[in-house]
Amino acid sequence: MNTDRIKYLRDELEITQETISKMLGCTRSAYSLWEINKNTIPLFYLNKLSNILNVNIDYLVNLSDNKKINFNKVEIDRKVLGERIRLARKSINYTQEKLANKLNTTHSVISAYESGKTTVPTLFLIEIAKITKRSLNWFLNK
Repeated sequence: MNTDRIKYLRDELEITQETISKMLGCTRSAYSLWEINKNTIPLFYLNKLSNILNVNIDYLVNLSDNKKINFNKVEIDRKVLGERIRLARKSINYTQEKLANKLNTTHSVISAYESGKTTVPTLFLIEIAKITKRSLNWFLNK
């Protein structure tokens, strides 16, 4: 995941890492590692960052060049996200097994995501979005 846009937006708004990390409710060091792409930003914080910056979440992770779109500032609902993963998977006629193979994981992991029992890692959701040609905004019901 390329995080150049996250740093650019923060710099453009003249917000320090300390300030943005407080807004997100995380440590400055955690935020710093996300911004320099040493660690993957968890989906919870990526969504929160999108809401704070009022920017398209797909823009933040380079899935779209549309910076500003109309979206709902929502918290992640794992059940809704899981249902949307299931709908997207079925829309391309994939079984859980086939999607699991594409993501190099197991059928049970996909089942756990779809049931909302497990939070989907950011990179998995980005890959699912690419495979199904859906936006992160759609998956998160934004």
